[in-house]
Amino acid sequence: MSARVFALVLAFLLESPLAQASEKLSIGADHGTIDFAIGDSKIFRTTGSFKHWQGAMSVDDAEVPKSSVEVVVFTDSIQMLDTQQTAMLKDSDFFDVEKFPKMIFESKKIERTGENAFKVEGDITLRGITRPMTLDVTVADRRSDAPAGARYARFRGVGTIKRSEFGMTKYVDMVGDTVEIVIATDAWR
Repeated sequence: MSARVFALVLAFLLESPLAQASEKLSIGADHGTIDFAIGDSKIFRTTGSFKHWQGAMSVDDAEVPKSSVEVVVFTDSIQMLDTQQTAMLKDSDFFDVEKFPKMIFESKKIERTGENAFKVEGDITLRGITRPMTLDVTVADRRSDAPAGARYARFRGVGTIKRSEFGMTKYVDMVGDTVEIVIATDAWR
């Protein structure tokens, strides 16, 4: 087979639907939110969000374990209801945004737990420390026929971390250690 014919056959195979079983999708602050809540008690619970983040997803319906997600959060985009609290969380006792400008989540394992539900296990790196994290993800309003540049589906992931495991121990006894994280985003082709 000549090199040209081989190249044409290879190009055809790479463009075929079978070769492109996984969808490459983008997510980010333009089409979603990352919110968090700190506090183990019902009396004291504080909330905030990150305003600048981005990510990518690879969704493989035929073989869900081959799917993946990565999210990069820019820590200096943290925002609380109170400006003093926002400044405190950017400081070295908490996110230390000058030294650690990014927080990253990378999936390691994805499994289907229901028709529109998934368990995403991965690693979160925060303040230079990497720990496992699990997100319970639901998918809604999926449009598998969406054209390029359009919304493909809505995703919502919920997980928790212990902030003390990342060196954020200040006020743990008063506020609590558990941080609930909620990512709600549209994924775009």
